[in-house]
Amino acid sequence: MEKLIAGDLATMSDGKEYIVFAQTTYKGADYVYLMSNFTPLEVMFAKQVVAGENLDLQVVSNQDEKKELLKLFMQQNKK
Repeated sequence: MEKLIAGDLATMSDGKEYIVFAQTTYKGADYVYLMSNFTPLEVMFAKQVVAGENLDLQVVSNQDEKKELLKLFMQQNKK
């Protein structure tokens, strides 16, 4: 299973679909910035974990980790 890249569509276990807005690497792990394709708009970060043939998206819930990821994604956007 290949990891998600910007522009891909990710379907979560609850059936909601999110667009991959951006991707980055943080502390050796791959993360994606996800935005919903429905209203109200939902935004989240998720860690990409490949387990065999499956891609697991682990939603980031730690506030400090979210702040660091947001900084990284903002820096990428300025380039």
